[in-house]
Amino acid sequence: MRLADKVAIVTGSGQGIGKAIVERMAAEGAAVIVNGRDPEKIQAVVGGIMRNGGTALGVRADVTRRSEVRDLVEAALKAYGRIDILVNNAVARRRAASFFELTDEDWDVVLATGVKGVFNCIQATARHMMDRRYGKIINIASPSGMGASDSLTECNANYAAAKAAVNQITKTFARELGPYGINVNSLAPGSIVTAESLTKRSIEDARKHDAQRRKLTVLGRRGEPHEIASVAVFLACDESSFITGQVVLADGGRTDYI
Repeated sequence: MRLADKVAIVTGSGQGIGKAIVERMAAEGAAVIVNGRDPEKIQAVVGGIMRNGGTALGVRADVTRRSEVRDLVEAALKAYGRIDILVNNAVARRRAASFFELTDEDWDVVLATGVKGVFNCIQATARHMMDRRYGKIINIASPSGMGASDSLTECNANYAAAKAAVNQITKTFARELGPYGINVNSLAPGSIVTAESLTKRSIEDARKHDAQRRKLTVLGRRGEPHEIASVAVFLACDESSFITGQVVLADGGRTDYI
């Protein structure tokens, strides 16, 4: 197992891509901290991991609140004595809207979770990693942070700004933490099919959306959460020890970003 004896915090891991990542890391031998803001979802994921023989701890925390992030890190250290891996996956819910339709709340909520939350978690966790001179930090980004799409459902201005900021945070922290043996990378998934994305749409709308997204990849299909989880495990294990400060795209060859 590639993550045996490692300890990983995965924010926003009560559902979707985060859930897939935390489950895969547990399967690869890591003791995982499942995080989110919904206690029921957290405990459901923890229960599933433990039933499959994994080691997991659920900790509710809002990553936009520094005090709660501190409690999250302290809970991990109290339970397992170390933190080897941090995956910043938490993201705020957003609505499709043009630039001129965005409200202050639209902007603030997305940027608070997507940027401030990443900063809070890295700052709190990296101090411990620096002391141990080892760590793997993975920030979940998006192709939206690298170019503009004509699809409002995938590239709101607030979401694109947040993900672009994540990529710059990744590069900055990679420089600062590299001398301490800490790797910092962004992982940018393309259009991924999750249970949550399907339940938000009617069957007809879901089929239309899926067909549109499939046409935009050279592979002719959308991705699955487990495919993103596989890349996250690679970036979290020692096989990727010479990779840092990078934005790793896992998008099926998206063709609509300019």
